[in-house]
Amino acid sequence: MSITLRGIGLGMLTSALIAQCSVGGLAQTRRAAPPPPATSAAVPSSRGPRETDTARLPVRRVVLYKSGVGYFEHVGRVRDDQTVSIDLTSGQLDDVVKSLTTADLGEGRVTGITFNSTAPLEQRPRRLGLPLGAATSPVDLLQAVRGARVEVQTATGTVTGRVLSVQEHERRVGDRTETVAEVTIVTEASVVRTVPIGPGNGVRFVDADVRGELAQYLDLIGSARTQDVRRLRIATAGSGARDLFVSYVSEVPVWKSTYRLVIPAAGGRAPFLQGWAIVDNTLGEDWTDVQLSLVAGAPQSFVQQLSQPLYTRRPVVPLPTAAMLTPQTHDGTLTEEKSVADASLPGGALGGVVGGLPSAPPPPPPAPAMAAPLAAREADAMRDASNVTAQVEARLATASSAARGADLGDLFEYALKEPITVRRNQSALVPIVQASVTVERVSLWREAAGTPRPLRAVWLTNDTGLTLDGGSLSLVEGQAFAGEGLLDAVQPGEKRLISYAVDLAARVTASHDGGIRRLSRMRMARGTLTQVSEERDVTTYTVRNEDAAPRTVVIEHPKRDGWRLAKDAPVASETTANVYRFRVVVPPGASEVLKVEESREVERRMTVSTITNDQVTLVLTGRGVDAGAEAQLRAVISQNAEVQRLQALTRERRAEVERITQDQARVRENLAALKSSAEERQLVARYATQLGTQEDRLATLRREIDDLETQRARAQEELVRLANAVTVDVMLN
Repeated sequence: MSITLRGIGLGMLTSALIAQCSVGGLAQTRRAAPPPPATSAAVPSSRGPRETDTARLPVRRVVLYKSGVGYFEHVGRVRDDQTVSIDLTSGQLDDVVKSLTTADLGEGRVTGITFNSTAPLEQRPRRLGLPLGAATSPVDLLQAVRGARVEVQTATGTVTGRVLSVQEHERRVGDRTETVAEVTIVTEASVVRTVPIGPGNGVRFVDADVRGELAQYLDLIGSARTQDVRRLRIATAGSGARDLFVSYVSEVPVWKSTYRLVIPAAGGRAPFLQGWAIVDNTLGEDWTDVQLSLVAGAPQSFVQQLSQPLYTRRPVVPLPTAAMLTPQTHDGTLTEEKSVADASLPGGALGGVVGGLPSAPPPPPPAPAMAAPLAAREADAMRDASNVTAQVEARLATASSAARGADLGDLFEYALKEPITVRRNQSALVPIVQASVTVERVSLWREAAGTPRPLRAVWLTNDTGLTLDGGSLSLVEGQAFAGEGLLDAVQPGEKRLISYAVDLAARVTASHDGGIRRLSRMRMARGTLTQVSEERDVTTYTVRNEDAAPRTVVIEHPKRDGWRLAKDAPVASETTANVYRFRVVVPPGASEVLKVEESREVERRMTVSTITNDQVTLVLTGRGVDAGAEAQLRAVISQNAEVQRLQALTRERRAEVERITQDQARVRENLAALKSSAEERQLVARYATQLGTQEDRLATLRREIDDLETQRARAQEELVRLANAVTVDVMLN
């Protein structure tokens, strides 16, 4: 292969190099061609291998999951020793490498699977012989091949030799400055020639090695145009035609569900639900006539970057710089220890039970009279529109579903009955549900919303027997768009409220009356007295209906930890994890009141030994008091009084000790200040007598305190024994 750079300037040389890169990529099997003679002046392109060298393996089956992964099956015909390819993205290749399964369904076998590297473009040219980077100019290219043999074709002839250097300098041309590049060549006769590189000159590389390295460099630069495309190449070996099967799991966008709930204007037809799934093909391959299944479930999946080159960190050991190693000989082997080498998814139309609706609201009042011709034309137009709407509703209601549904353990599948085609980087709406359903029109209100206006809603019952995936829902009622809502996943037989608009004809207010508490129960066991009080709270909801038709308003009352509905509270129509739902039917132009009473128990704990006479009296008034309980409780009170008496006597003795101690300190201070006069000696004798009397009293007090402490300890032990022996559990009136 020879490459000629002819008739181009500096700015065009790089573009010319890139234009000659391979456009076939890695999807084809490269066939090496023998290099042309070094003297050839031809300039063959460095294009990639032919498209027919590697075949595509088409997608035949796709299963999409809610966890952001998809299961893909490719099946195609291969012949003899053939390589097939599958285009992926870098993000998808990690999943494919982790889950890929292949099988030659004939007499052949899969011999190898490869994919292109993801090393950065700046690093890949370093592995080539040419010292070039990702961005290269003509001067850089010629500098990189210094010493190589080239032919420079000029207007005056051809100069052949080896590249010595390349220089750039500026020169003035009229009133402007331009950059000129010149290459210096040493000819075969050792003559140094400097030749400008300009539009009239061309450079041809004569050395075959340089041409091969340049072609590899151009291939790398060309691959940067599709650097996120990871082409998986599967090589097979065998004879004759046979089928090749490939399956894997790949990262894909999550498929979405969207529904349309149509409430026909005609009273005799049941409402019906139409569901669609939105799928996106980002695989890199067209889905042509594939069997598509959508699974409403999220199997566990994770990302592991198996396709990325992994390098470990190795220590750097410096070379020795002092002593030289002496060559050695090693003894031969005497004995050798020998080791022995160990040598698809099923899918049924979402049928449903036809449900009824409350009677339709009364028709609007007649419009004012119009001019006869205009009124007739408008009446005909309205009648035609009504007929068309009725025909559309009838057609939609009788249409069959385009998908079959089936349970897959904890998952649910929608399998399309017919193959579909979705081109790569395109999305599609896929029909999955077409069924009659049962709905009830209501208004929904909760205090936490912060507005007195309830929401218009439908109470939809999934009586189709199949699972409905979560998604958005648009409601069409009375031949017009009524609003939009959101639908969570609904199990078969489950009832779900879906709000879609604000109800401007109803208002709801709430008032609270709480804080009432009364003692309801007393328990004694193991020395602990528990008093149980019942706290009550009443919420009053007032619902006003300004419409000319009755309103069914659903009040959502919050569930609170520890609270429960009172026995005389109204029965909730539905209970969820967080709310009670009460149904209130309000006549036209009237108001209704809903009272919800709740209660909870509040406990207070203390020791039985501290029970009072009033508490004993209260216990004895309860229901189911044991006959011997009063004697036990009176004994506890009496023993507690004895403990308190002994504690009081001990405190009195300790207080007297403290007073005497303080007085002795005062006396000793006075003694230290007295002198040797006769009067002072008399006072000293008096103080000494006082101190002696106090010391006798202190000794008596300490003996009494020790005795009282002993008595109190024995009394406390008896009190604990009596208190632990009491077991009472009574309900108070």
